[in-house]
Amino acid sequence: VGFKILFTLCAFAICFCASAYVDTLQKCGKSDAVCQKKLLQSVLKSISKTGIPELDIPQIDPIQLKGFNVAILDLVNITLVDGVAKGVKDCTVNKFEANFDDLHASIELVCDITIKGHYSVYSGSPLIKNFLGGDNIHDDGNGKAKIEKFKIAFDFDFTVEKRGDDLFIKSSIDKMKYTYDVLGKMVFAADNLYVANKEQSASIVKLMNENWRILMDMVGKQFVEKAMSFVFNFTQKFFSNVPTKNYIVDDLENYVSS
Repeated sequence: VGFKILFTLCAFAICFCASAYVDTLQKCGKSDAVCQKKLLQSVLKSISKTGIPELDIPQIDPIQLKGFNVAILDLVNITLVDGVAKGVKDCTVNKFEANFDDLHASIELVCDITIKGHYSVYSGSPLIKNFLGGDNIHDDGNGKAKIEKFKIAFDFDFTVEKRGDDLFIKSSIDKMKYTYDVLGKMVFAADNLYVANKEQSASIVKLMNENWRILMDMVGKQFVEKAMSFVFNFTQKFFSNVPTKNYIVDDLENYVSS
């Protein structure tokens, strides 16, 4: 009996905490883009590090990255074996606008992102051999990349759904479009980089830092698609699990999908 009471009290406390948070959300008019931007900024700041497990909203800062592979023009293969990405909590929301007449939304973020962890690199490409003057390039060590002022913008469709007495926004990734840019720069650091059997970390990292824009053009799409999957999942989970009455003051019944 005591265990049942304790379990009930814990479940009540968890539900109460989730309810207490969503009840504090800033409420916006359905056409108030300035307020909506502040709302998303507040959400990122407040729950990026913890998520809200009882509402199925995931943590997004830090992001755990395991087995993430990047191929650079079939010349070099880089695998982030075990790492983390940090910085989403402090992203600046430049834009968040949900148009209920078109059922279309736009988000623009600018973030300083740091990725670090254990990774491996290998290349046996003849071009790389000729360029570096070695048999191959390989690495199994620790690395870090900092992307300063990484801007990402994405547009997506959504629907308004009714579940019970509440309305929820459900986002669709099917027709999502995105653009990205680095307004600052990328800075790399790595150890244990070998050309043939000679440790060349300093010279290779220097080369990477001098040519970061070229590298970003080569691997940016792969990185952005990975980042997008986490950011979109976070926002989708939030809006599909928090009733609109907690952050929209207008009646949205007329927008409910049939």
